[in-house]
Formats: sequence, structure tokens, C-alpha cells
Amino acid sequence: MASFDLQQSYQAPTLPPNFSSQQSPVPATASLKPDQTCAKSMAAEIVSLTSTTVVRSRYSLSKAAVPFGALVTPLPIIHSPGPPPLLQRSPTVCDACGAYLNAYCKVQANNVTWQCCFCHTSNNPVEVTNLRSCAELRCEAVDYFQQDMTGQAVSQAAETLALVVDTTAGAQDLQAAKPILIEVLRQLPRSWRLMLLTFSSAVSVYQLANRGLVTADVVSGEWQGFSSRQKPSQFHFGSPEPLHVAALQSCQDAAEQVVSSWRATSTTGPSREQPRCLGAALAVALHLLAMSTQPASAPEPFGSDALPVPQACRPSRVLLVTTGPATKGPGWVPLSNLDSRQGPEDPQASKGAAQFFQGLAQQAAEAGVAVDVVAVGQAAVNVPLLGALTQQTGGTIFTHQRFEEVSGAGLASALQRRQGVEGFMDVHTSTGLGVTHVTGPITPLHRANLGSNSMQRHTKPTMNACELVSVETGQGVAVGLDIVRDLQVEYVYMQVILGWRSLEGGWLQRVVTQRLSTTGSLQKVLSGTDWDLAAVVAGKRWVKQAQVKGAAQDRRTAQGLRKQIGQHVSQVVSQAAGGPSAWGALTWLAPPPPAILPPFLQNFVQVMYQLQRGPMLGDVAGHADERAILHTSFLAASTPVALLMMAPALYVYSTPTAAFQQVPALDLAIQKDEAIVLDCGCQIFMRLGLQTGDDPAHSAHPNMQALVQQLVQNRIPAPGLLRIDQASPDMRYMAARLMPTWGDRLEEQQQQYPALLSLTAGQVVTVQQQRMPTDEPSFNQWARSLCVNPTGAVDNLVAAMQKVSVTKLVAKHETPDIAARGDADQLMEV
Repeated sequence: MASFDLQQSYQAPTLPPNFSSQQSPVPATASLKPDQTCAKSMAAEIVSLTSTTVVRSRYSLSKAAVPFGALVTPLPIIHSPGPPPLLQRSPTVCDACGAYLNAYCKVQANNVTWQCCFCHTSNNPVEVTNLRSCAELRCEAVDYFQQDMTGQAVSQAAETLALVVDTTAGAQDLQAAKPILIEVLRQLPRSWRLMLLTFSSAVSVYQLANRGLVTADVVSGEWQGFSSRQKPSQFHFGSPEPLHVAALQSCQDAAEQVVSSWRATSTTGPSREQPRCLGAALAVALHLLAMSTQPASAPEPFGSDALPVPQACRPSRVLLVTTGPATKGPGWVPLSNLDSRQGPEDPQASKGAAQFFQGLAQQAAEAGVAVDVVAVGQAAVNVPLLGALTQQTGGTIFTHQRFEEVSGAGLASALQRRQGVEGFMDVHTSTGLGVTHVTGPITPLHRANLGSNSMQRHTKPTMNACELVSVETGQGVAVGLDIVRDLQVEYVYMQVILGWRSLEGGWLQRVVTQRLSTTGSLQKVLSGTDWDLAAVVAGKRWVKQAQVKGAAQDRRTAQGLRKQIGQHVSQVVSQAAGGPSAWGALTWLAPPPPAILPPFLQNFVQVMYQLQRGPMLGDVAGHADERAILHTSFLAASTPVALLMMAPALYVYSTPTAAFQQVPALDLAIQKDEAIVLDCGCQIFMRLGLQTGDDPAHSAHPNMQALVQQLVQNRIPAPGLLRIDQASPDMRYMAARLMPTWGDRLEEQQQQYPALLSLTAGQVVTVQQQRMPTDEPSFNQWARSLCVNPTGAVDNLVAAMQKVSVTKLVAKHETPDIAARGDADQLMEV
């Protein structure tokens, strides 16, 4: 299945095949029903609501604490049955509120006037003469495409990649990196342009456009920007085309020879302490990219340290490959600051480095340059600094322990994931329905940008409008919704407006409108909620709070968030189970009985359990850098990947069927003799059993390879692949991602893992002994601590509390002493 291709859509801008202006007339002042074949499926892929039914009472929704919102994917990886219909004209907009004409607007009898479903204002379209012929009245999702005023495509000059590589790595690491980098170059389109830079204590810039021998210019590791005393000829900007950038089709062989000739420059001492002028290398790369996108006749702004902004928006990327943090030049931070858990020992150095990288991020964003970072090794790379750079430019941080884990093809596909620039998103809602938060790769809409080209096509932004940091395939944004006032209508509406400038030229606006029915029954809303989507919406909100509060570095903050997640789960389950009202006045005597977990909430509660104990908020990830990277990746992840990052999927090889089968992600499922695959979203762990690993001809080998290829087929960016064995240090990390069952009774283990029912008593003991010991509470123990009964059976404690309640009621007709003595005896039994 191929991913969505904008260029193919633009080459065939046709209306839906079932759309015709000869369709039968509709009654006056009646809204047209959207075509079910082309509306629901496409709209749900782009905007997925946690529930299409909402309770009318604001108090009821607030008390239930149900995660209510939508997940927006501007460019889904797969379109079924296809992309929305493409209209080559400007959209029809409401004069009052700015909402777009959609399938739920009412068309008047004169066939000229339409009524907005958001503000109920009557409007007369400007460019449309026959409203009933509008495709937006038949589909919930439509695309509007307009040619750029200049008639020029964004990619009239191919995208430029600056490959910046750290050569302070050890000789073995650099040798392992060379074939991966060469594979990346071979997988990129031939029309792309390339720059090569390396850095250690200084920065080397290679002249790929030279005819013949490739040479390199060396820049000081203390370099922060060009000064008026430097001659322009040093970087050969006097020529029409700079010598440091060349098209891949003309410099492919030379670039591969340069990569193959790199030698490690590390000196004695640990790798992380090597002189590494990472900040200067990034500054040089950004400056060269900005200068290469300037027209040949444009003046070169020497004498200024500011990064020049190109006149034409030509997309560019920086791929930084590093094995440690900046230890020299601008942006360096003492290593003691990175190792301290009580705050930086040198706050002034950390502040200066943050200001430098913040300046680089702002300049790169203005120049349209996205920065991706590949961090390899055990050394901390100071993710808070690099994370600000990647977040503001639309890039990503990839972390790997070894270069062997990096996939060249996956990295090349990640570099090509951008589909547009200058993106924005806006959300219209009906009266009474409000947006509480927007979480993802977005930035607040600056009022200074309202006059930009992208916002000129969206004339009336709401308070919910925001800028998309990047427009990429598979990217996800979470939108939180709430009832701001009691609803008195049968339906409310939500409209998401997405817009960006396409790399193929022109402007695309994608509009999705969905209708939500209202009800007075909270139970109807709870039973009709998609709890997987609700878990992602809630998870992104919690992780965003962790990122804002610095929970990656401060474990006390993370512990507080874990406690809040537990309280939230307890509130949701108690409301879904009917609440503790049956105990009434007995709550003073003992805590309320555990609420029985409804079956439809089982997956949601397990995902929340995995979130609060997993690497993003728990203690699974050992370093703050790893947690910070996971926060950034999770907030931008699509719905399927986000679910896997919270609750991994486990596949175990079955010998009778000779195939991998998905099983519950429990520690009971890991046996020494079985081959397993654990999909954690951004990482996939692969382990062959003790028996299958020694036999290359075993059927588990090709089946595992086929399964992994299937899992990573349409995932952008591609996850890291880790092959481990039973004695590998990563084995403990992988086992920590599974739900522990220590402390659970045998019947509870059998309920969670039914495969135990087919084993003998001796085999069950063997399976239990192979689990890694842990002090972490199991899912059942964690749920009981929240006053939730996860199994649905009456626990001994619950039975005892019920016995106490009976004694209390009978004691009303007895003497106080006898009643008190009876209660005391019952409590002693408990």
C-alpha cells in the first residue's frame, strides 16, 4: 500500500465519481446528507473523534472525567478509499464566523443562499452559482487547491540536504556508520542537492561541486557567524552556484568517496569528553543552506551574524549525526551540568548555550530549514538543547545505542517525509462546544504572521488557530474538547481547517466537518466512546504536562503526574460503574468498595497503567535524554504509533502454526525457548529463543523478518530495530516494558494469559520462575490501590466489608455497646 502522494492528486483534480449536478432536488431549508461512501471514511482518517455522541450537561461530562477530543492527522499514511475530492477554486466561507461551507449547512429554496451550521447566518456565495453542485455539500472532507500567484513551485529548486557528521566517534563506530550514510545517499532522489560537513575540534566543509579532486575548507570550532573581516571568497559565494553544494546526480560518486575516506579524530580519553564543536558545525551548515537558496543576483549579507533568509522558499534539511554533546565552541555545556540531578552546577553556561541554540532554531525556522538529529552511543547529547532546535524546525531526534541499529533506508524515508511548508490549523466549534488544548507539533499563531501567504487564504482565524511546525505524512495533533455550557440542541458541529503550501506548487486547504449528536445519558456516551482514541488524547495531554514541567529531569514531578493519572482512572471507572453511592453513610467507617472495571474500559485502564509506569513517566528509561526524546516523539506521533509507545504489542512465535501470534504484553509470555517481537512504536525488539537462535534454518528466522517488514512498512519515521539475546543488557529493558504479574494469584494470571490453562502444574511453575523479579506492582495491584476491581470478581476484602455493612444495619436495634463490639470483631476478621 502506497502512501498518499500530493503530486498524483494534483495531476487529476476531479470531483467524486458519484457527484453530479443532475441529482434530485432537496426540500427547501434542508441540509444535504453527505454521501456515506466518500464522506465518513475519509473524514474519520483525518479527524478521528473519541465519541460522536456528547452529553448535554456540562456538569456530567466534567464529573465523569472522560477524555473528550479528536486526533487530527493532516496527511494520513493510507487513504481508503482515497483522498478527499479536490476542488480547484477558493472555498466558500461564512461572512460572520469564517466557517467553511460543508455538508451540514442548509441550502435555501432559491438555491443561492446557504445557512451556516455554526452561527446560523445566511450567506450568498461569490464564486458558486449553483450551490447544489458543490462537492462540499456531499462530503465531510474536501480539498481546495489554488495555484500560487507567482506560478512557481516551492521545489522549483530541489531540496537541499546538509549532512553533518561527528568524527570524534571511535574508529569502529565510524566504520559502522559509513555504509549506513552511503545507503542514505543512494536512497535519496537524484534531484536533491547535497552538502557534506564533518566536525571535531574544527568544522570541515567539502567542495562537492569541484571538477576533479574534492577539497575541504576548514572553519574554526569557535565560529558563530560571518564577520565583515572574512572574505567572501573563502566560501566561494562569488560564483553563480556555491562550490559546497551539488546535485546528487552529479556528485554521487564523489560524495561516497568522501564518506568512505573519513577517519576518526578521537584522542585519548572517554568519547564524551572529546572536543566536539557541534554548535559551530550547525551554524556553518545553516548559513551555507541559507546562502545556497538565495538567488544568484541577491546581495550576500556579509558583515552580519544573522542568518540570511532566502527570498524563495526552497525546502532544506540538516541531518546531524553525533555521538556526544557539544564540548567546545558556541553552545557547549560542562559535562557536570549534564550529570547533575540537582540542577546545573554552572547555570550561566547552560543559559548561554540555551540562548545560542534558541537563536539557531529561530533562524532555521525563518529560513525553512528542518533539523534532524541522530544520536548514537551511551553518552548524553543534551536533548533539551537539541530538542528545542528540532521541535521549532519540524525535525526529529533519533537515538540508538549502536550504529548497527540504524536503518539507512528508514533514515532516507524519514528525510523525505515533509509534504509542505507554512502550514496552519484552525478549529471551528458550535456554541457550547469549546477547545481546551491543542497538543502536537504546533506553535501558537503569531499575529505578525496573519499577513503571510498561507494565512491570506484563511481570512478569519479563530482563537484556536495555530501554526504547524511541519507538514509531514503520518503526523498527529490532539485536540481536547469540552462542554463550556449546557447544550440545548440535537446536534453540534466541529470543523477542522488545515492549510499548507505544497512542495509541488500551489496552496492546499483541507477542510473536515463532523457532526456530534447530543444525549442526556452519560452511560450512552461512555459505551459509545472509542477508548483507544481517548487513551491517546489523554496520554498526549499528560506527556505535554510532563514536558512543560521538566519531568524528564525532575523525577518528583513525574511521580506527581503518575499519581494524578491514577486519580483520573479511578474517577472514570467509578462513574462508569455507577459510583460508590450504594455504600452511603458507611463511607465514614471504611473506604468505598472497589468499583468493578467494565469490559469496555479494560484496554483504556491498561494503557494508562502502561503510560504511568513506562519510559516516558516511569523509571524504565534510565537517562533524562531518553525520556525527553520520547516526549517529543510521542507528541508528534500518529494514533497507532502513540498507542504502541504507551502499550507495546507482543508477538510470540508458535511452533504448531509456524507463525507469530500476538499475545498479551505480559512477562509470563516471555520464555527462553521462544522467539518474540516487541513493538514499542519507536523501537522494535527482536529476540530469537535459545533453540531457534542456534538453528539458522529454523522457520522463525524468515517469519520474524517478514513480520518486522510488515510492522515498519507504512511507519514514518521508521522505528529502530534492536536484535537482542537472553544475556543482552537490552533484555532487561525489554522485559521492563511488559506488564509484571508478580503478586497476582494463579487464577488472575490465567485470566490475563489464558495459555496457562493448557499447561500442567509443573509447567506453570516453570513459566512463573522465568519471570524477572520486580518490586513494581502488577496491573491488578495498581488497580486495587485506586479502589478499582479489575477482575470483576468479589474480592475477600469486599465480602468482608459487605458483612460489616450488614452488622451495622442490624446494630441499629441493639445497644450501642453490642453494636460497637460486633463491628470491632468484624474489622478484626478483615
